[in-house]
Amino acid sequence: MKALLSCLLLLFSGLLTAQTIENPTFKARNGSIRNITRIERTPECTKVHIHAIFRPKWWIMESGDSYLEDAATGKRYAQTGAEGIELKKETYMPDSGTMDFVLLFEPLPADVRAIHLIAPNSKESNTYDISLVAASKEERFLNQVKGNWFAEDVQGSWAYGLYDSLVIMNNRLYDLKECRKKGKRLRLEAQSRTDSSTVTLQLTPRKDGSCLIALDGGKPQRYVRTRPDTPVLEADNGYGDDFFRSDSVCLQGYLNGYDPRLGFDSGILYLANEIIRQEYPTVVPIRPDGSFQCTFLLQHPVCKSLNINDYWIPFYAEPGDTVTLYLDWEDLLASSRARDRDYPLPHTAYMGNHAGLSHLATTLNTYFKYPYDRLSQAQKTLTPAQFQEELNPIADRWKLQADSLCRLYAPSQKAASLIRNHMNLKRGEYFLDFQMMREFYAMEDSTNQALKVQPDASYYHFLKEMPLNEPSALADPSISSVINRFEYMTPLSIDHEVYKIQDDEAFQALPLNEKILLIQLQLLEKKDSIINSLCATPSPLFWQVACVRNLHFLLSDLLQQRQEAETYLNRIEKTLTHPYLRLSARNLLEELCPENRQNSYRLPEGKATDIFRRIIAPHAGKLLFIDFWATTCGPCRGGIQATADLRKQYRNHPEFQFVYITSETESPEKDYTDYVEKHLKGEASYRLTDTEYKYMRQLFRFNGIPHYVVVEKDGSISNENVDAYSLPLFLKQRLEDKQ
Repeated sequence: MKALLSCLLLLFSGLLTAQTIENPTFKARNGSIRNITRIERTPECTKVHIHAIFRPKWWIMESGDSYLEDAATGKRYAQTGAEGIELKKETYMPDSGTMDFVLLFEPLPADVRAIHLIAPNSKESNTYDISLVAASKEERFLNQVKGNWFAEDVQGSWAYGLYDSLVIMNNRLYDLKECRKKGKRLRLEAQSRTDSSTVTLQLTPRKDGSCLIALDGGKPQRYVRTRPDTPVLEADNGYGDDFFRSDSVCLQGYLNGYDPRLGFDSGILYLANEIIRQEYPTVVPIRPDGSFQCTFLLQHPVCKSLNINDYWIPFYAEPGDTVTLYLDWEDLLASSRARDRDYPLPHTAYMGNHAGLSHLATTLNTYFKYPYDRLSQAQKTLTPAQFQEELNPIADRWKLQADSLCRLYAPSQKAASLIRNHMNLKRGEYFLDFQMMREFYAMEDSTNQALKVQPDASYYHFLKEMPLNEPSALADPSISSVINRFEYMTPLSIDHEVYKIQDDEAFQALPLNEKILLIQLQLLEKKDSIINSLCATPSPLFWQVACVRNLHFLLSDLLQQRQEAETYLNRIEKTLTHPYLRLSARNLLEELCPENRQNSYRLPEGKATDIFRRIIAPHAGKLLFIDFWATTCGPCRGGIQATADLRKQYRNHPEFQFVYITSETESPEKDYTDYVEKHLKGEASYRLTDTEYKYMRQLFRFNGIPHYVVVEKDGSISNENVDAYSLPLFLKQRLEDKQ
């Protein structure tokens, strides 16, 4: 009995001593609403103190099914209750946006050194590798030097990034090979991923929080943890005459706080050549250590954004650049918590020739905003003249703001161009957007007198202030939507006027291809006249860009015969004064209407093609109509439902198959299952991982959905443009008329 008692006492001795861990460290977490401030371990239970942060008046809920998991063994310890919050009930956040409560769990054995806090039904509540032991002296010393170090000057350039297995310096990524502590100094040896060269760093942390860093035995320099809020940019002479130039860009960097358990392993760049309307999204793979790297082609400087797990991180790049980016996962979680895509990301850092312009790009979208709700109300209640009176004073204040920012970034003429272009483009975009929905609202409310008033020529005075003749405006982050509005909205939406010629007898006698050509030429002449009458300069650059962009659609869908395409191109070349645009137009002609047109092409070898071949393998030997879609996409669902009868007609056809491909992210599981059951039951439907779907975007070059691809029987990809609405005629020609 005595021996048994001794064994029992020994077995449970670890549960008899209370322990408190203040602000425990952790490796990764997928949400920041639940912040662990303390863990109490007692023989009776484990108490996890939570400081919740969320939007005021929004609710949170603890479902009561969370558990603790031993990081070493995987053994789980169930939740037993809570203090300060009622389980399984919506709890609304106070005005402060914070509240404190305690989650109770089964007691932990004494030998448990690290745990995971898991909420199985939540995507924002898991925390991994929470340490229950104090950091060693070596760990505390390493923490003194880990992170980012900035030059101590007015530019505050990011010089070094030191992480668990990675070093960033000289605009390169290095693998950490050796780390040795000697007294109060730390010696690091790292190897470049670019050329395998090695560097040695000697680091001496200072009591004031700074650090002395010596590179390859050189003289130590002092670096600090923080950079200036507005770093001084190096002087430049603007863009000059070489704005258009084609070259590759390397985007690389590190996501601090990343862990594969967060549920994603890639980002994506939604890239496009806006001049020729060609999309080329690029997958950005993320390594388990949080580093990432990709290359892509640019034709001119741009402000773009890297998308990681639906977070958008701006950057600036020019052809030939290497852009190095540091991201802090906690910053991204804070923006998610705020439900604000323009939420500041204070720890984001950039290296490269244009790091300062990247910093500017992070704030550019926060200026010159007109609230969406206010615009929506104005569209329904104001006449064009009244909206002018509404927006013009606001735009005048924007000009003052732009002047102030330009003085702040005064050494850089490129920065001044970006600022002023953005301000004037946003002003023009709001004037165009005001008109965008008014016709629709007028049909809904025929009694609304304000909606019956159409703008006169004076309304379009804003066009004279837009940088429509500035190549540098093409670097603006909103350029895609601005060009779209400029191209398709009033005053250029005059298609109905031209189509009146269809009643002419001479017109009716023409072959179809000549009819299409004549209509397009008359549209061009009319729009050209409007632009020249309303803009400050004849045939401004933006109008030339719109002509080239439209050429892509015309040559793909309407003017597919070489003779008509040549005739139309010869006409628009009278409008195209910029050499780059003339070259782009000619290249489009050769690509879309070549002398020897190929009916299909073979996919390049690589990871993306491997994924696609795996999907279509069960349907080998058939003509395939591939539909890239999502439950969250209204036009996608519309296209699917438009082909319902067609699917019945061709079901079990020996030579043809519909194939539907979506992603786990864009089509949540329940929504996907319900939609397929109702609309796609029995069809070949595939739900890919987020990364696999990104590779499909990259392979077939599409940013938006729906997107359609036709696969020939031999596995090649058809060059024909077929969508859900032209599919009936296509199938009739391919499968029925030949019989």
